[in-house]
Amino acid sequence: MAVQKITLFTDQPLRLVFGGQLDNIDVVYQTYGTLNREKNNAILLCHALTGDAEPYSDEPNRAGWWQQFMGHNLAFDTSKYFFICSNVLGGCKGTTGPASINPHTGKPFGSQFPAVTVQDIVRVQKALINYLGIEHLHAVIGGSFGGMQATQWAIDYPDFMDNVINLCSSLTFSAEAIGFNHVMRQAIINDPNFNGGDYYEGEPPEKGLAIARMLGMLTYRTDIQLAKAFGRATKAETNYWGDYFQVESYLSYQGQKFLDRFDANSYLHLLRALDLYDPALGFDNLKNALERIKARYTLIAVTNDQLFKINDLHKSKTALEQAGVKLQYYEFASDYGHDAFLVDYDAFEAKILSGIESSIGQEK
Repeated sequence: MAVQKITLFTDQPLRLVFGGQLDNIDVVYQTYGTLNREKNNAILLCHALTGDAEPYSDEPNRAGWWQQFMGHNLAFDTSKYFFICSNVLGGCKGTTGPASINPHTGKPFGSQFPAVTVQDIVRVQKALINYLGIEHLHAVIGGSFGGMQATQWAIDYPDFMDNVINLCSSLTFSAEAIGFNHVMRQAIINDPNFNGGDYYEGEPPEKGLAIARMLGMLTYRTDIQLAKAFGRATKAETNYWGDYFQVESYLSYQGQKFLDRFDANSYLHLLRALDLYDPALGFDNLKNALERIKARYTLIAVTNDQLFKINDLHKSKTALEQAGVKLQYYEFASDYGHDAFLVDYDAFEAKILSGIESSIGQEK
């Protein structure tokens, strides 16, 4: 299952919501399973903030970000459905982003890469689906930032899918969550190597990006999970101002590990797209936007999610209900917090299957 790449918007540019345009957009994508003769078993998977086009890998010693969810008779049943996943616009895993070569200058976009929104990302995904010759999707599924994309799909293309499944994502980002993202961005922007985003010919802002990732990791987990894993244990060889406690060592490791797979500019742009997401953009109000949704909508919340707080999920639930959306809602606690949608398979399996199989109802 090789990752594939296609160049889209070759005839007409993509005009972006906040101004500017992009043409000749490279899109990296992956497919799993077999598209049936009727072409009615296709499901689009939308990845989270730092994900990519590879939710599953069949290579030894390599795992995709939804590895344990995909396969024969699993929640994402590859023997029954045809799954498509692409790297988002603005990313750094093959789809056009800030590190890509600007065809008009021959240099990386860097600081010249325009602002992208969830709406822009979805339009690129739709162009990919059109290229694949798929006229209808059985479902659009996403977690976190991917859940926002799934919601926008249902608004922009209400007749194009039967089901939407949103895992651990509210309709908009909270002030607290925007605040976390602000601190992460400032860590990157104030790294001496950032150079306004034009660092590709020099040293990248690795210290700032690593610090940003460490803060992000704390919002993805729970205090319960961190206490179980590390407690107040210290390292055998301690650094008074550095990795003194095991939890500090863990965060430092995660920060350094992130440098091998992500670009600072992409992180900045996607964090801002997360902040700015508003389903009401282009509509008179939120209700008018949500009233366009015709798909059956499954919303799954984790009550102790540190990033998308349960109160914001409750507000989203209410807004969807008031707009007349056919809603199936679940909530439960998980030690994994926000990351539960990536790792807590047992908690999510039945709920995802119910959403894919178009069951209607409500459960808590």
